[in-house]
Amino acid sequence: MSLKRNTLWNLAGSTVPLVAGAALIPFTLGRLGNEAFGVLTLIWGLIGYFSLFDLGVGRALTYQLSQLSAAGRAAEIGPTLRAGMVLTLAAGLLGAGVVWVLAPGLAQHWLKISPALQHDSMQAFLIAALGVLPTTLASGLRGALEGLDRFSASNISRIALGLWMFMVPAWSVYIHGPDLWVITFYLVLGRCLVVLGMGLQLRSELFSKGAVLEKRHLGGLWNYGFWITVTGVVGPLMVYGDRFFVSAAVGAEQLPLYAIPQEGLLRLLLIPMALTGALLPRLAAMGQQEAASSYRQSYRRVMLSMLGVCLLAAALAYPVLAVWLSAEFARAALPVVLVLCAGVWINSMALLPYTLLHARGNPRLTAIFHLFELLFYFFLLWFLSSWLGLLGAALAWAARVLLDLVLLRLAARRLYGV
Repeated sequence: MSLKRNTLWNLAGSTVPLVAGAALIPFTLGRLGNEAFGVLTLIWGLIGYFSLFDLGVGRALTYQLSQLSAAGRAAEIGPTLRAGMVLTLAAGLLGAGVVWVLAPGLAQHWLKISPALQHDSMQAFLIAALGVLPTTLASGLRGALEGLDRFSASNISRIALGLWMFMVPAWSVYIHGPDLWVITFYLVLGRCLVVLGMGLQLRSELFSKGAVLEKRHLGGLWNYGFWITVTGVVGPLMVYGDRFFVSAAVGAEQLPLYAIPQEGLLRLLLIPMALTGALLPRLAAMGQQEAASSYRQSYRRVMLSMLGVCLLAAALAYPVLAVWLSAEFARAALPVVLVLCAGVWINSMALLPYTLLHARGNPRLTAIFHLFELLFYFFLLWFLSSWLGLLGAALAWAARVLLDLVLLRLAARRLYGV
């Protein structure tokens, strides 16, 4: 395994779609209009959030297949992968059913979509429901590719999917006009094609002979994946739930002063996440002493490199916001930005012990930590945002990620001596 090469592939897989989005979203927004584009973002989020319906099998496959490869148990790879596909297929069908049932209510009642757009939106939501299945399958297949150290194939599929997500709506509105159901059809078609491509990459493992699929293969993936799913559900609540508290405390008109800097600064975490994504199968395949050494080295690298990145972000925040938006916005948002920069640095370091615990087969502990942190965070967020407004919300987020780092470091030290 080449950690540097795999990290660069992960970074490319995350950043190339962002560049495409920055280039193409203005055109799509202009052709669709604010309301229809808002519905499109909901469709993107709906399909993306329901990737949680893979039940953590993608990460479980990364963990298990990397261990099987390192141990030379090649005969077990095929049945383990097939077990993962059975679980993701069942979970994807469940998720698709949930979205299908919710689609009429979303389009006609709960989201307050204008009557002229409701029929198109409902058709789009129904088609998006069908997209949940290839989304969950893609998550499982991507985890398998990374567990087998095929990061290039995994990230080529991620880049293709990311480019498709932004290019197709722009192309569709140019060719077919502003029909959301047509855009959504193409989005789902793209996911199906990506699943087919990843399946072809793994055809020798999917259709291998030898060991047969047994209940133990399903059980191992389910036990690991369940706790990943808990974290996957709780995590977005801790990242984006604060915006509802901020809106309630200071009003929706003040929310951009918090949400825009937060959205931009959280993108900095793509850098350590690219490393930890490549590090997980590596740590899972290593012995304990070798894993501890690799972990310490990676922790120091992330701590120092992200300190530099976050200090640079803090220094450039005012001039960038002043030029991009306005000097008034930059002045009002600067205290929030500085606190969030500190929080991003802390959070980047927490990714390392989090990855180590998952790599050594301990996702249950991180899920329990996150459940506890959720209660602590929402209470602190309510108190500080009511008292200090936007700055209080930023301080609450920074306090939450500091608590997360402390808990994860203590667990890693106690369990693995690092």
